[in-house]
Amino acid sequence: MKPVAIITGGSSGIGRGIAVGLAKAGHNVVINFVPPLELAEQTRALVEDAGGEALLVEGDVSAGEDREHLLESTLNHFGRLDLLVSNAGVSVKHRGDLLDGDEVDFDRVISINLKGPYFLAAAAAKAMIELRDSGTVSTPRMVFVSSISAWAASPERGAYCVSKAGLHMVAQLFALRLAPEGIPVFEIAPGIIDTPMIAPAREKYIRLIADGLVPQGRLGTPEDIAKAVVAISRGDLDFSTGQVIHVDGGLEIRQL
Repeated sequence: MKPVAIITGGSSGIGRGIAVGLAKAGHNVVINFVPPLELAEQTRALVEDAGGEALLVEGDVSAGEDREHLLESTLNHFGRLDLLVSNAGVSVKHRGDLLDGDEVDFDRVISINLKGPYFLAAAAAKAMIELRDSGTVSTPRMVFVSSISAWAASPERGAYCVSKAGLHMVAQLFALRLAPEGIPVFEIAPGIIDTPMIAPAREKYIRLIADGLVPQGRLGTPEDIAKAVVAISRGDLDFSTGQVIHVDGGLEIRQL
């Protein structure tokens, strides 16, 4: 049977790239999405063109009942779960002065980017342990997609940075807890990736890259992230649990 991966936020951007990359590598995928359905259907078609089966499951990762529905739908349809990719994320609704932050928006960002992945990972881990013990899955794995914003401060979108810094610790915690269970856990920290999320500041980023911000001199692509996830899915990095994989063109390298 083909291995099965859940990708939260899988209908567009980085999530879509990961879904297609995993399908090309021989996976079936569960695409967790929020409306519009049209984007998720587009991703399903791309996955099918790449040779995989895609199950669409609508749901908000910040809601407990939606997380439960996502896992139940996956297991009922495919009977297994080999890889969880916690990718769903949102930025602040409006960039602005840190001193004028919106508390309601802060709660929204933290709930989706941090609380959701935390509790989804806990529930998925329990299912993975049962699947491993039954012999259905040999080595389940987890990936948390964080951001360079886990360490690179952007005061105009503070809630997003806080959520991604917290997600870094979530990955560390689960890597430590699940190591004895034989479940490797990884964090992928994308740099400036060319997706709809960066649209409000895309021209700014292009100028900064032209001025040398990114040593490799370009925006990243969802396919760059997908390659790292595929390597993890193959087991290439299983003895590196807890590691942060920077996919950022060298942006994290300190320079003088």
